[in-house]
Amino acid sequence: MKRRFRTFGRRSALASVTAAVAVTASLLTAAPASAATIKVTYPVSGTTTVKKTGSSLELGPGTLAATVTTKTGGGDVVGTLNLPPAHAEFTVAGLIPVKAKVTVIPTGPATGEIKQGVLTSHAEAYMQLSDIWVGGIFPIPVGDECRTEQPIALDLKSEGSFTVFAGGTVAGTFTIPDFKNCTIFAPILNPLISGPDNTIKLTLGKPTQP
Repeated sequence: MKRRFRTFGRRSALASVTAAVAVTASLLTAAPASAATIKVTYPVSGTTTVKKTGSSLELGPGTLAATVTTKTGGGDVVGTLNLPPAHAEFTVAGLIPVKAKVTVIPTGPATGEIKQGVLTSHAEAYMQLSDIWVGGIFPIPVGDECRTEQPIALDLKSEGSFTVFAGGTVAGTFTIPDFKNCTIFAPILNPLISGPDNTIKLTLGKPTQP
């Protein structure tokens, strides 16, 4: 009788421990993981090509100051893109050289998501033109507010793997809206520049943390 009682007691204790472990595991599984916030600043450089002119503009070096909020499988990204003015050179009718300064003016923060190593992002910005020269000798007085009527929508996706602490390359296509506030020259600039299927590629380098 004693042997049977002891065996029964050991089995009861083992069952109790097993039940406790099962309950604890279920609670841990059901509890959501805490989201972490990571602040990083990426060095940014790249190129954009205007389809109508066939000209490529060097972009940067600039920065993307981003906040990444982690979640299962990746994270949400909010960032401020800062790029210096770029200098465009192209020819009209294949003969007349034109130079201009192009400034990207964001309307607000860029937003995006990192999911399973892929970054998708959306940003909006005006394109402003200034210091336009034709033939290197004839300036076009477009004023200080010559820019697109509407913001340019930039929807970019990473090429290859993208990680928070290593960065990566993002690319996409975009449409340049018509220009306004360019004195009498908007009707000349719009047929030359405005239109779809322009490309952009940006490299986000290894970031720094504050």
